[in-house]
Amino acid sequence: MIKLVFTLKRKAGMTPAAFRAHYEDSHVPLALRHFGHLLKEYRRNYPQSAVLNPSGQDDNPPAIDPPYDAVAEMWLEDEAALAALGGILGDPEISASLAADEMLFLERDQTLMLVCDEVNTGTGA
Repeated sequence: MIKLVFTLKRKAGMTPAAFRAHYEDSHVPLALRHFGHLLKEYRRNYPQSAVLNPSGQDDNPPAIDPPYDAVAEMWLEDEAALAALGGILGDPEISASLAADEMLFLERDQTLMLVCDEVNTGTGA
């Protein structure tokens, strides 16, 4: 299983509520239409707060504004699915469609994509 993690920042001047509404109501359906068949799972996380260095020596670590407005997670079955996703995203028409929508709600130059090897240790129970 391959996990993709995206960190997303909302467009300057956009409220968190408007960002989330656009992402959920426009961008997610657009993405699913193009490559949803490749996804085993797709989650969006919307940070509500952040703490700087929570495991440090400080008993009251400083709260900060979250640096990202969403963290998206996508799971793909294998390398073949990742390659297929790359092919879809490389299609000029699909790429232009996704980019046009992203321009409406994202600071695209601040988007980070991580390809991860996920390890799940369970709940510890």
